[in-house]
Amino acid sequence: MAHSLPTTQSRAQQQEQQQQTFYRRQLPSHLISFTSKEGRRLFKETLNNGYAESYFNLAGNFTTQSEPAYCGPSSLAMVLNALEVDPGRTWKGAWRWYSDEILHPCGPEDRLKSKGITFDQFHCLASSHCSVVAKRGNEVSRDEFREDLRRVCQCSDTFMVMSFSRRVLGQTGDGHFSPVGAYHTGTDRVMVLDTARYKYPVWFGATDLLYDAMQPTDKETGKPRGYFMLRKQLELPRNQHQHQHQPECSTSVHLPECPSDVIPTPLICSCKQAGKTLRA
Repeated sequence: MAHSLPTTQSRAQQQEQQQQTFYRRQLPSHLISFTSKEGRRLFKETLNNGYAESYFNLAGNFTTQSEPAYCGPSSLAMVLNALEVDPGRTWKGAWRWYSDEILHPCGPEDRLKSKGITFDQFHCLASSHCSVVAKRGNEVSRDEFREDLRRVCQCSDTFMVMSFSRRVLGQTGDGHFSPVGAYHTGTDRVMVLDTARYKYPVWFGATDLLYDAMQPTDKETGKPRGYFMLRKQLELPRNQHQHQHQPECSTSVHLPECPSDVIPTPLICSCKQAGKTLRA
């Protein structure tokens, strides 16, 4: 049976619907797309210089956030899968895997879908699954931020997630979380693996600009944003400390001692487990 052609009215409705939706955004000119000629050159040089070691495990687990406001849980899920942390619970079917849908930060689900999570909520949730160092933008100097970038990007077992303001970068929207994939020392640029892939591609941005993007006060918390360094908890017997076993890495990133949790790993914030409410 032949299919009837769309009516003029239905085509008009489709055009109107397209005008009310978006297919990606134009990347600001001062940010360099990973897939551009310049972006490929930067990545090759970064790789040759040894500052893209964190890229491969993250790229192998790169995901797009399932909700417009789920950049925080999506970034954490990507890192936990890159660290090969076993969640101890099924995702779908018989498979144990992290996704942003199964990570449950503090707060009502409808609020999380509309506003996402804060810096403190990300810290609380991440601490239930791995070792974490959290640094707010106003607590670190530009040099300390660069030094942390150098260390993390030379490691394949430690990753950085940034929380920053898109507005400072000239992007649409405001608060956003995404992992760092590499650091180009020659041009002092950071590769950001943007979890909102429907909106922006992977991009390189100036380190100074990203540092500035962590400084504005988040209206939800009254505090600046910042960044996190995350590493897998070692599976040690209870009452033993992680400093007895140092992971192999070209440089040392000092994370706090944290004995491993009892498996299965909790999928909720630490404060929820303790029956507390986290105040942003």
